[in-house]
Amino acid sequence: MASIGSPRARIQHLLRRAGFGYRADELESYVALGLEGTVDRLLLPENVDDSASEAATATMLAPFRLDRFNKDNKDVDVDGMQRQALYPSWYARMQTSNRPLRERMTYFWHDHFATALSKVQVAFYMQQQNETLRAKGLGSFRELLLAIARDPAMLVYLDNRTNVRTAPNENYARELMELHTLGEGRGYTETDIHEVARALTGWRIGEDGTAQFRAAQHDVKNKTVLGLTGNFDDAAVIDILADDRMTAEYLIGKLVRYFVHPDGEPDLEARAIDVYRSTRGQIREVMKTILLSNEMYSERAYRSIIKSPTELLVGAKRALEAPTTDGKIEVDYARRLGQLVYEPPNPAGWTGGPDWVNGATILGRANFAAELTALKGKNAADIPGLFRRYRATGSAAQVVDFTLDLLVGGDVDGMTRKILMDHIGGDAHFSFEQAAKDGLLNGMVYLALSMPLYQVA
Repeated sequence: MASIGSPRARIQHLLRRAGFGYRADELESYVALGLEGTVDRLLLPENVDDSASEAATATMLAPFRLDRFNKDNKDVDVDGMQRQALYPSWYARMQTSNRPLRERMTYFWHDHFATALSKVQVAFYMQQQNETLRAKGLGSFRELLLAIARDPAMLVYLDNRTNVRTAPNENYARELMELHTLGEGRGYTETDIHEVARALTGWRIGEDGTAQFRAAQHDVKNKTVLGLTGNFDDAAVIDILADDRMTAEYLIGKLVRYFVHPDGEPDLEARAIDVYRSTRGQIREVMKTILLSNEMYSERAYRSIIKSPTELLVGAKRALEAPTTDGKIEVDYARRLGQLVYEPPNPAGWTGGPDWVNGATILGRANFAAELTALKGKNAADIPGLFRRYRATGSAAQVVDFTLDLLVGGDVDGMTRKILMDHIGGDAHFSFEQAAKDGLLNGMVYLALSMPLYQVA
């Protein structure tokens, strides 16, 4: 199997897939670790200092420290404040965190366990779910699945808070099997859905905003699920589903399509399924198998995935070290490009892939790049300052090569490189200070962000 050539290119590829791109200094630190060292660091985020990101987002997250359920706060629009904080705080975390895989897994699980603020209505629930995904996203799938089953945002979104012994509501039971574990039409029947719904009865959201179990509303009779019979509750059903081989197949297939190749890799999937089964669903071990596989770094995998709007928006700001702001630019362009976090279109999440790209969204991507590379504006990155910070000012070739290494791993043909060099005067006529003053540096970075190559990971 042919593979990506240089160790540096492999790490750049890894960081585009397992994170949201990279800052220039960040890339060098990972290159120094080597591929295996980088994967180890990504998989152990608790060992990485993230205090700078935490400080950058602390003010944004402050409204979530207010108790929206406290009647003493009735004169304060706590929910409104939390809604305003919800989007910018996560976009800022994705942009600034030194734990990129943790944020990338949070993003993956947000799509897998899709819930939308437009139905849930309570921003606090969405934020708490986001924290759950972040805390448990690299741990036991069984524990994550149970936490989401009892999560207030999910209880609202798929109606399990109305699921009672006398009138089972099957909405969550159906999606639990169809979208979260076994996969649509795989190994379960309508009777199984009904029995799972009975096992999930009794959960409510209390006045303090927490999930609470009401025993009187729970069905205590025996249920038969996937051929097993017992007095199952939600935890027992989660055990059954998480341990089922079809869940392993479905989940691993989705992870491989997401991180490696949109059409899957059967041999890698088989190995990762074995790891899932032998570790009882430890996602950290599954991800290690995926991220260190030959398939991950094959020519087939390279540049095979179209960047989602979130990857594009966050990745560009991260690479250019743009300021974290009030989140309005991300929310505005995310809506235009078809993917606003906390608003997946349905319980199945976003379709992705080729659906991300059409005439309107390509124009939207270019407009975002223009705003990010503008000479002025609160959302504009300091492009000349970026080159000065990394001492990439000596020649047109140095400026362009730094830009291409940062944004696309240097992977362009000679003609594209020449066009970018000519834009800033070429080596014969290049003056860094003049190019900075005239906006030519910003224009060159805009052109690089608008390249078709930058639209893929």
